[in-house]
Amino acid sequence: MSTAAGPREIAGLSIEVATTPADAALISTIFDEVWSVRAMVSPEIMVAALHNGSYGAIAWRDGQPVGAAFAIVGLPLAGQNKPNLHSHAAGVVATAANGGIGYALKLHQFSWARQHGFGTVTWTFDPLVRRNAWFNIVKLGTQVLGYHQNFYGQLDDGINAGEQSDRLMVRWDIAGKHAPTAADFVDANANDVLVATPADIELLRKTDTAQAASWRDRQRAAFEAAGKNGMSVVGLNEDYCYVLRSNKDGAQ
Repeated sequence: MSTAAGPREIAGLSIEVATTPADAALISTIFDEVWSVRAMVSPEIMVAALHNGSYGAIAWRDGQPVGAAFAIVGLPLAGQNKPNLHSHAAGVVATAANGGIGYALKLHQFSWARQHGFGTVTWTFDPLVRRNAWFNIVKLGTQVLGYHQNFYGQLDDGINAGEQSDRLMVRWDIAGKHAPTAADFVDANANDVLVATPADIELLRKTDTAQAASWRDRQRAAFEAAGKNGMSVVGLNEDYCYVLRSNKDGAQ
């Protein structure tokens, strides 16, 4: 395990790059705690990926492991000549949540990818989770590549069990950059389509499963209809709605 100072100054925090089977086993254990599942990523698969140039990292605070991230090497994206790093999972244990550690892990991942010759970083998130939409699109300044229906198939972890795994794929361009740039909220114009997010889908899934499922169906229909009309996500507005704009009107 090699040690690097955390990219964001948080008291007692350090982030270490995974290099050994023991590191891989610890990352797997952290993921299992975060997602309430057994062997979400098996240590032996992680070891093989790390041996072939993939990324793993462990966040430590005051000597205790509190978060981890794992990403795999991918082919260059369309129009790119450098490989892509696809971030499969990044999470922080409940006792350390909301303290900036997840953000520090993503900045560490960005820096590592840049230093190791990657041109882009991609990952997915559930578009129904409002706080994740803000974190990924606004705070981390990613570009949305597209909407994927039931991307992972059926999942059985403690967060996603019983849900369709629809995801937005997002992208960082890192070539020539030293750090990501946060985005502003987007002002929609008259031709844009707005796709809403529920205030707290995680609570809704516990209290009203039918309503939660309805949100998935309605959001999916909106994204797919807009996509068929040549529209893509250009950001979030201040009401935490996705703003979809025609590619003819300047969407990237």
